[in-house]
Order: sequence, then C-alpha cells, then structure tokens
Amino acid sequence: MILIEENFGNLLTESAEDGKKTYLKGVFMEAEQQNRNGRVYDIKEMEAQVKKVNEAAKLGRHVLGELDHPDRLDVKLENVSHKITELWMEGNNVYGKAEVLDKHPKGQILKSLLDSQVNIGVSSRGSGSVSESNGRVSNFTLSTIDAVATPSARSAYPESIMEQIQMSKRGQVIEDLSEAVIHDPMAQKYFEIEMRKFIETLTKRQ
Repeated sequence: MILIEENFGNLLTESAEDGKKTYLKGVFMEAEQQNRNGRVYDIKEMEAQVKKVNEAAKLGRHVLGELDHPDRLDVKLENVSHKITELWMEGNNVYGKAEVLDKHPKGQILKSLLDSQVNIGVSSRGSGSVSESNGRVSNFTLSTIDAVATPSARSAYPESIMEQIQMSKRGQVIEDLSEAVIHDPMAQKYFEIEMRKFIETLTKRQ
C-alpha cells in the first residue's frame, strides 16, 4: 500500500554561507505516535530508512523529492525540486535537511515560493502494510519526501463527507483504500464494498 503523510508548520529555510544554496530543515516524519491519518510508524523501521537515505547520500545517490506529491512511488526527474541531504532522529521525530535545486525549473518555483514567505510543508511517500486493528505500519519503505503547499489526499473530499468518514468505524479502511485504488485495480472492488457499507450507515440515520 502506498503511504502518504503530510507535515506542516515545522520547516525552516536556511541559506548557505555563500548565499548560493537554500535548504529546507525541520521535522519530516514521526514514529511511535498516531499521526493525523491514524497511522503509527515503528521507530526501528524508521531508523532503518533514515540510515538508508544517509548512506545513499554519502555515495552521491541522494533521494530526490518533487514539488507537490503525485499518487505514485517513483520520482519523475522533470518534477524534481530538491534533494535530501541528511536525515536524523531526535526522539521519535525524523528531522531532515533538503537542498532546493534552484537551477531546475521546479526547484526555481520552490525557491521563489520560499523567498515570498510561503509556508511550505513536506509529504513523505512510501509503502508498507497498515494494521486495521491499531493502525501500526509494518514493512515500511520510504521512497521520497516531497515539498507541498496543502494536504492533497484529504482535500479531495468535501469536508462534511470527510468528517463523517473519519468518524465511522471503518473510516481508516476507506481512506487507505481510496489511496490504493489509484495504483492497485484489485483494491477498487474492496473500496466499492466499503463505500456501500458507509452509505448504508448514512441512510439508516435518516
């Protein structure tokens, strides 16, 4: 399953001493605590992904991020806006530093937004399995961390409907399946089944 997690309000913009490079720095991900999507990431798995990203960076194979996250795991070079230079753990939080690639078209856009004091967030993309009983994520693999302006997955739903889905007993299942159907045709029938059950609960209330 593709897992997308957004984080806002925790990033700082830094400039290199020579003023020629711009960086995003702050909390990129979190572990061992339930996030806004109801998921809980294992700290050991998170630490393993941090190590993997840092080892790749030392070899010059930086993880590249896009401007706005797409609904897929692979990275398109034409959409790249930054590269992850470093990740590290502080408690249960994963902090990171990303260099804005302002010679690339999407990096130029990101740089101009930052220069205009636009509040930029990050959105991690990865894969893993989510336990239906407690929301814990297992077999997590990080693909990249994108720069985003607004959460996209949840804003795709009208707020009133989204609130009702979240309050339903199967709300998390519906949200996860709504992400999965984009990439997995087999998930579509399960999504339809869950949505029908949800609609039935609404009609029973009337």
